[in-house]
Amino acid sequence: MTIVFGSSTSTISGQTSSPGDAQRFKQKIDHLVLYFVYLFVARFVLGYIGTLCACVAAARTTNALRKAFLESLLRQGIPHFDKPGNGSVATQVTTNGNRINQGIAEKIYTCVMGISLFFSAYVVALAVQWKLALITMSIIPAIFGSVGIVMRAILPVETEITRLYSRGATIAQDALASIKTIHAFGAENKIVNLYDEYLRAAHEKGKKKSVFLGILFSSQNFFTLSGMALAFWEGFRLYQSGEIASVGTVITVLLSVTLGATSVLFILPQIEAITNASSAASELFSIIDKEPSRLDPLSPGGSQPLKCTGNIELRNLSFAYPTRPGVPVLQNLNLKIPAGRTTALVGPSGSGKSTIVGLLERWYEPTSGQILLDGTDLADLNIKWLRNKLRLVQQEPTLFHGTVAQNVAKGLGEEQKSLPEEKRMQLIQEACVAADAHEFIQKLPEGYHTQLGESARMLSGGQRQRISIARSIISEPKILVCDEATSALDSRAEKAVQDALDRVTTNKTTLIIAHKLATVMAADNIAVMADGQVVEQGTHAELVERDGLYAAMVRAQDLGTGVEQEEKREKEDDGLGEGNTLRPHHSTTPSLARTRSESKIGDLGTGVEPLTRGTLNYSLFKCVWIMLRENRQLYPWYALIGLAYLMLSGTYPAQALLFSRLIEVFTLASAAEAHRQADFYALMLFVVALANLAGYFCVGLASNAIGQALTYRYRKEMLQQMLRMDQPFFDFSENASGSLTAKLSSAPAATQELMAQNLGLMLNVAGNVVASSVLGIAYGWKLGLTLVVTGLALIVGSGYVRIRLDQRLETLTEKQFSGSARLAAEAVASMRTVSLLTLESAVLREYSECLDGIVTRVVRSSAMTLIPYSFSQAADFLVMGLGFWYGSQLLLSGQYTTQQFFVVFISIIFGSQAAAQLFTWTTSITKAKSGTNYMLWLRSLESQIRETDENRKRGPSGEDVSLGFRDVEFRYRQRPAARVLRGLTLDIPAGSFAAFVGPSGSGKSTIISLIERFYDPTSGSITINEDDISQLSPMLYRSRMSLVQQEPPLYLGSVRDNIALGLDYEPSEQEVEEASRQANILDFVASLPEGFNTPVGSKGTQFSGGQRQRIAIARALIRRPRLLVLDEATSSLDTQSEKTVQRALDEARAAGRRTTIAVAHRLSTIRDAEAIFVIEDGRIVEAGAGHEELVARRGRYYAMCLAQSLDRGG
Repeated sequence: MTIVFGSSTSTISGQTSSPGDAQRFKQKIDHLVLYFVYLFVARFVLGYIGTLCACVAAARTTNALRKAFLESLLRQGIPHFDKPGNGSVATQVTTNGNRINQGIAEKIYTCVMGISLFFSAYVVALAVQWKLALITMSIIPAIFGSVGIVMRAILPVETEITRLYSRGATIAQDALASIKTIHAFGAENKIVNLYDEYLRAAHEKGKKKSVFLGILFSSQNFFTLSGMALAFWEGFRLYQSGEIASVGTVITVLLSVTLGATSVLFILPQIEAITNASSAASELFSIIDKEPSRLDPLSPGGSQPLKCTGNIELRNLSFAYPTRPGVPVLQNLNLKIPAGRTTALVGPSGSGKSTIVGLLERWYEPTSGQILLDGTDLADLNIKWLRNKLRLVQQEPTLFHGTVAQNVAKGLGEEQKSLPEEKRMQLIQEACVAADAHEFIQKLPEGYHTQLGESARMLSGGQRQRISIARSIISEPKILVCDEATSALDSRAEKAVQDALDRVTTNKTTLIIAHKLATVMAADNIAVMADGQVVEQGTHAELVERDGLYAAMVRAQDLGTGVEQEEKREKEDDGLGEGNTLRPHHSTTPSLARTRSESKIGDLGTGVEPLTRGTLNYSLFKCVWIMLRENRQLYPWYALIGLAYLMLSGTYPAQALLFSRLIEVFTLASAAEAHRQADFYALMLFVVALANLAGYFCVGLASNAIGQALTYRYRKEMLQQMLRMDQPFFDFSENASGSLTAKLSSAPAATQELMAQNLGLMLNVAGNVVASSVLGIAYGWKLGLTLVVTGLALIVGSGYVRIRLDQRLETLTEKQFSGSARLAAEAVASMRTVSLLTLESAVLREYSECLDGIVTRVVRSSAMTLIPYSFSQAADFLVMGLGFWYGSQLLLSGQYTTQQFFVVFISIIFGSQAAAQLFTWTTSITKAKSGTNYMLWLRSLESQIRETDENRKRGPSGEDVSLGFRDVEFRYRQRPAARVLRGLTLDIPAGSFAAFVGPSGSGKSTIISLIERFYDPTSGSITINEDDISQLSPMLYRSRMSLVQQEPPLYLGSVRDNIALGLDYEPSEQEVEEASRQANILDFVASLPEGFNTPVGSKGTQFSGGQRQRIAIARALIRRPRLLVLDEATSSLDTQSEKTVQRALDEARAAGRRTTIAVAHRLSTIRDAEAIFVIEDGRIVEAGAGHEELVARRGRYYAMCLAQSLDRGG
């Protein structure tokens, strides 16, 4: 191009100085114009191919990196996930992946193109006039040296920022995944503050980049423009000395230097993005490059015996968790688990029962000793083979996003997975029938094809556990391990499932871990554990006869009914089992329950409108305007950028003017005048370089300050808004915690890129385009107007088309990216379930398919979107050709002078090149528009359950808490046809203890959700001290109560942090210890190396279920609640802990008139209740003033007691 341009310049200069034959001049111009057309075609085709290849390579590379990251993560083994602060997977695969994709697809390609243009321009210059070219090449070391120094300084800062954001995202994801707990304890602000600590640290780190970016931007512009001044100044001298023969040679070299300079300016905006991509890649590669764990579930190593009998022996087994090596969990334990027999493990929480399961599953390796399967050390067996032979039903079952059938099918064996769909569905239904799940599944809106959503929140704990049991037994494993498998089931379902388990475990090796001793009575061998050792062994009868620890546990759990043996036998004949005598209990409240099971049922049908999902569709200009309007504190920085760009927008017009003057200098007759003007105009170019030095330093400084402030503000604001949303928002699959966490990172990042760096650069380009156009039209309106209208129309039109196509692509891929992030986050969050079901390969396959679909769509769409983009990047050659052709006509007719022509032509050409540069940011523009619209949409949502001006200061009246339900009905918004509660009416007086019992899925946990106001009733009302809770401040209302859930989540931080979660102040040591003592966890915490400062790890998985539950109970008690809500609060506790905690709860209730509401399947925990409500199918079918009254009625409650009696059939 520079050669053609130089030749054209020489032709025009020669024609004006010696008119000659006009026809010959015209033919030469026509010939040169054709070269511009050829250049257009070449740049369009090659640019399209190059950009398309870059986009395809970027999509595939990022795709491969994401897959490799997840695969490497899945191969690290469970101990890796126990370590705190490993970062959010959703952030890693989404935000970091997007950064890398942008760096490879757009930024690196642009840089490669710019660098190649830079060097090719100098190659042309060297070929044309080597001496002048070598002199101007002195700027190259300065340019690349400054880039290297700045990038070396920025990269470690950016890497640390990426790490901090990833750690913060872990906090956010854990909170979003357990939003009920966060709402119940009013912990929104505490989580935001914890997240804010990481944001602030990242913000402070980010501000350190400002000066470096200022130096980077300013130095590059200064050096390149100085090179132009040097090229002209020295070129003129060489021309005058005769070393350069023609003006065209100088112009070619000068234009080459200009092009090289422009290409460097083209590279500059990409440097930061490439640095970000590099730090993001570093974060991913820190996992990808990690050697697989010795417990790699995807390793083909290890033996795979043809036969598995199922004989298990634990020999001198000792173990301590890697993160707490000084705390032994198992100590020289010896135990035999014979093949085809049932062995039970019982004992206090924390005695090591569940740890044995972890060692059997090979989640961990023993510190010393061995575990043998059929005489072979587990360490010598293939891990996948072992886990396929062994199936585990967990204490806290995890279900995955998908349908009921898909969740159960995840338990299929390798051979079963290849069966026809019809046969697999038959196996799924048979397993669900066996697990007593078929009946309630059939009642779901779409039966087995009902979508469960994240963590199956809309199912009860018992329903989730039954699906989990079906998933575990569907493959008919050789070894079945049940870790509190029926703890969440009611007595009827427990009996049905226990019978099913008895059937499927016939002639199978079975290991049962239980606190509910009724479930282990029939075991062939019961091992009682304490302090990591087996202290008793034998059958139920043998251990009861010994009158040791086991016998004491039996007595503590025994449920009596006060019924004569004959009546027991009659009931047993009816399938109700036996009971035994209960010590008399005298109710302090004669009649607490006022019930009404039948009521008017509102005909809602499907009229419940779902929560609005999606995003807004504001234009880019409106998004920018909103961002500017609400960030007034950044106006000084924007003012600085505005002033800098106002000055810098004159760069292209100044270059055009000076360039035209430079050409004119060569035509001057007076050597002295030519020398004087050459020196002056070279100096003026240097002045322009100095102006760019100052201007771009301000731009780099201010843009980074703005970017850091914006990303800090909007990340924090988005999390605040997400945590403010009520539960129905989180019931939609689009709002799964993994998807939200990914949005939390990607949306502010895209907005930051637009509002900080790209907005200023686009304004600068726009300013240069306008200034160049105005200058061209002012100097010669005919040529100027022609080039502006045609040139800008071509470039802007094609650029606009690309933006529209990019927006469509962004909309199409956004949902898939969100789905892939959710899938990866869900798999890692449920790593134990993934491993025990050997789902690693399936997860990778599903993740790969999801990403491959995105890549295919991106490639196809890029093939279309890059056509207008490539056209916009090549269109300036058409404009040049038109300009030379039409300009030559104006010169021939005498309407324009040479100077006039060159001022108009060069100013418009520079302007058109700037306009083409504008559309290199189309992808960033599209992502920023999408991200900003999402943030604004999220902000526009209003929770139905929220603080308002009317209720902000309105809390429950009085100190004590009484509750009332009036004709309460409830349906989930996503299942409007299914009535969960049907006209519920009841009263719970202040200071009383009320309990809800009944089958799984009957509505008990829904009642808890309504009491906590996670949802509002579909109709009817709930009152606290006669105040309708819908009229009260949710924060003030919930501050009166505490919740202990069946599966309590713990959060990243220390034991102390978790206990103090629901407090708005820092508790004293005495308060923390007292709450821990009441929850019977104080001695255990004191035994830890760091006491209350011991990190709990990811989700507290290093603690047993009972230990986690006791920490949760301490978390509830430290708030001194007036209303204590217990949803299976002691289901994971051993007998002794349960008695201790229950006694503490009773004492606290008696001392402070605390109202307690409990949901329980283990009836021994609620036999002191002063009111018991039996719930079935959303109705109260039986209620009474305590255990004795209901037993005396010989109704449903009585039947449940008989079913749970310990010495039934003994």
